[in-house]
Amino acid sequence: MEQEFCKCMRTSSIYDEIDDWGHWDMCVDCNKPIEGTYEFFNHYDGEDHCNDY
Repeated sequence: MEQEFCKCMRTSSIYDEIDDWGHWDMCVDCNKPIEGTYEFFNHYDGEDHCNDY
């Protein structure tokens, strides 16, 4: 299934949507992820980063 991304011309605000591997910047207006904003957690440093946000 292909991911649907935010297509809003201007976003009034954003929030983070967190999963086990990283997080997206999400548009408050349409509740879709903003393309290109996914950041992976650094799971290779031996620490648990799932609750850092």
